[in-house]
Amino acid sequence: MAALTPLEHAPLPEAAPPAPLVPPAPPRPRRRGVLGALLALTGLAGTAGALTPLLRTSRENTATGAGATETYRGRHLAYGPDWATIDGRALHLMPRADGGFISSVDHFTSYPSTRAAARAAVDELGGARLSTPAYGA
Repeated sequence: MAALTPLEHAPLPEAAPPAPLVPPAPPRPRRRGVLGALLALTGLAGTAGALTPLLRTSRENTATGAGATETYRGRHLAYGPDWATIDGRALHLMPRADGGFISSVDHFTSYPSTRAAARAAVDELGGARLSTPAYGA
């Protein structure tokens, strides 16, 4: 090879033609990401299932407002968000963790609202009068 003088330059290599501008393909979902999404959806479905009774009960109780009255099977019912009376006698109601109520007439069934508990108590009592407990006796 011949020596180059300071004014001469070595030939430049041919430049490759520019690559077309194509966006990269989106990354494929990985197994860990898919499993994480499935776990999140399962958690949301479980939470929705657990909250449904609470939301349904609160909707029924707010629909009745501070108190409502009705006649059911010939008995006068009055009920509110956390109380109920049958023919003017107090029906003892106990709130449950799921937002429902159980009554002193039926300790084994949970009812979604005070109205449902009072109606079930009337069904269970039939023609009998609701007795109130004698406190302090």
